[in-house]
Amino acid sequence: MSAILQVTEEPLSEEDILLLRRSRSGTSLTAIFAGLMFLLLASTAILCVVLFVSDSSLRHGAEGMLVLACAVAVAGFLVFLGRRLLRMPHAWRRFDQALKGRLPKQIVSGHLTGFGPSEAPGICYLFGEQRVDVALPYWNEITRDSRNGSRPLTATALTDLPVRLHLLTLWPGSPPVLLRSEYPMSAQAWNSVEEISDADRETVRKEELGARKLFYALALIALAGSLFLGPLILLSPCFALLGLVLGMHSPRLKRARYKHGVRGVVEEIVTYRLRTTTPGASTLVHNYRIGGVMYRVEHFGQAAAPGQAVAFEYLDGADVVGPRAMFFQIEDQPTMTL
Repeated sequence: MSAILQVTEEPLSEEDILLLRRSRSGTSLTAIFAGLMFLLLASTAILCVVLFVSDSSLRHGAEGMLVLACAVAVAGFLVFLGRRLLRMPHAWRRFDQALKGRLPKQIVSGHLTGFGPSEAPGICYLFGEQRVDVALPYWNEITRDSRNGSRPLTATALTDLPVRLHLLTLWPGSPPVLLRSEYPMSAQAWNSVEEISDADRETVRKEELGARKLFYALALIALAGSLFLGPLILLSPCFALLGLVLGMHSPRLKRARYKHGVRGVVEEIVTYRLRTTTPGASTLVHNYRIGGVMYRVEHFGQAAAPGQAVAFEYLDGADVVGPRAMFFQIEDQPTMTL
């Protein structure tokens, strides 16, 4: 039996516009980089053609075929990049209309029966036999084409419940942007805003110095171990450098003026695997939906599951990847520092 979905329209709220505005951060730099890349590739293609035409010896040798193949390959990528650049102004005008509140959002209501990663980057809600694929701010390129972005590793949620999805369609044929997901317990979430105190800064500073001492100790252990196993000496400067970097004053804490507290039941958790600068290494980034809002929380230890009560704090001045927490705690479990 298929679930019946109810669809209505409402104007964008201030919270919706703020979410979209934060998601736009960094798009200008992306456009500049893409434009410079297009000019560089165009110059490369023209240079290859000029070399092939002006040098008669290249027309009959293997080197000429190589130059011509490079020109064709670069031209193909130019067509692909050029099409994306041509669509960018239209997509940005549409996005600007949303920021000015001129586009309505759609409220899709139904009984949620399933939830998980979508076939494209994004997540999928199942309402019986009907599915709704959506794009996530910060993780999908919603300012240009919401079909692009990062694919989640896992996605779980509370199901067999009535759910309201706040959706914004920016580009025809692309998944709508998910602004908010309201569950029955969303209204029970608790939020607070407090000015950051000297005690908060001192606590964070102690944690930073504790991390520095830990890695300095590991550096000394590696240095001592190199007396018995020579290659360990290579780890000693690496640990010392990590201790120096991790022990620095947090720039985010310096800029922030307020801390935001969140406490409530986890409604959804979407996890991404991000590669680090170390070859072959990666890190897991958890995104928890609490009170209908999704928060990015990077922490060590066990991840919370849908239905568990959690509490955390994050600083103001959210960056392009969303609010980042200062600490994270699952109910009836010790606090996990970040």
